[in-house]
Amino acid sequence: MAVSGSEATAGASVRIHSVDGLRALAFLAVFAFHTWEFAGRPEIPVLSFMVSQNIRPDFFVVLTGFVLFLPFARRPERMDGFQTRSYLWRRMRRIVLPYYVALAYAIFLPQLLVVLIRLLGREASWQPIPTLGDMLSHLTFTHLFFEDHWASVNGSLWTMSLEMQLYLLFPLLLIAANRWGARALVWAIGLSVVFRVLVVIFVPGSDFPDQFLWSASGMGRLMEFAAGMLAAIIAFRVSERIRRPHIVLLLAVMAVSYTVATIPFFQTSVLPIRELSLGTLFGSLIVIVLNVPAAGHLFAWKPLAYLGYRSYSMFLIHQPTAWYVSEFLQKFAGVPEGTTLLLLLWTLGFGVVFAVGQLLFVTVERPCINWAKRPRRQEPPESAMTGAAKA
Repeated sequence: MAVSGSEATAGASVRIHSVDGLRALAFLAVFAFHTWEFAGRPEIPVLSFMVSQNIRPDFFVVLTGFVLFLPFARRPERMDGFQTRSYLWRRMRRIVLPYYVALAYAIFLPQLLVVLIRLLGREASWQPIPTLGDMLSHLTFTHLFFEDHWASVNGSLWTMSLEMQLYLLFPLLLIAANRWGARALVWAIGLSVVFRVLVVIFVPGSDFPDQFLWSASGMGRLMEFAAGMLAAIIAFRVSERIRRPHIVLLLAVMAVSYTVATIPFFQTSVLPIRELSLGTLFGSLIVIVLNVPAAGHLFAWKPLAYLGYRSYSMFLIHQPTAWYVSEFLQKFAGVPEGTTLLLLLWTLGFGVVFAVGQLLFVTVERPCINWAKRPRRQEPPESAMTGAAKA
């Protein structure tokens, strides 16, 4: 997703590399889940249980709230100078173009592979082109609102629609936090819980995809987004009061939260206990990473931070890339579904995903990062324009 570590240090001269490490962990979680599925969901003790939880969207949402609110948690006076138009303009410059390129990649990659396979003298069928509705909904970030389109181009990019909704909700949360403080974020969590309960009660149809699409919306995931914002407040406003007993308590909270989130009974509850628990889990992790030197050093490890800085590009292209690597290994190399295929996807497949993601980062995302940092050109005042016209 489009959370950048550079934004986490907005207004500061030092980059927080451990935040990039957290982003890398979130990407590795999504990569592990999808490749595990492509490998036929092999049963590996402990590992399969952890990977199958599919907690990566929750982690990304918490990180998004944390990173966006971080500059204001560090310097609350920045809230008074916040401009919604400038903020949205920076967001658009930062995320839209890489996302559009990733959509084109997902559409044309299978067609290119068909051409290559036929040139090698083997049979290959043309893949269906997305419909006009698919394209329009994805280009406008509204595909999560449509059952026919939400996963049509690239199954993992439904989260981009969710991210855009959260970006639009952020100014409202910021205004509320500026006026009422942290309790406004607690109210936002409560409002999101009420919304999720109403979805279960009033939305007809099955849990998936009918209720899922409503629950995965910005309002449905607002509790995790606000949890990330609260983590920023705790990490920087009360960090000097955090002592070893508090760290031990946070570790215990993480353990309990993960246990509760993975219990099947709570995953089918009317209350969104799973999302509340995961928001608590990842919020606590963020606080620990930023306040415990050993944890900070671990997540600031250069290879991890390097990957995290590029995780948006990696995320955008990982699913179609890993899928076709798995198809190649099965159909051309004769590797059956199972543990061996998963191991190859986590090594060879990861290398291919990294190479393609790095190419997208260098050619598209990094220029967009630099573009987003540039201030918008200010129009000259009317008096100056009049004077210039007279001259």
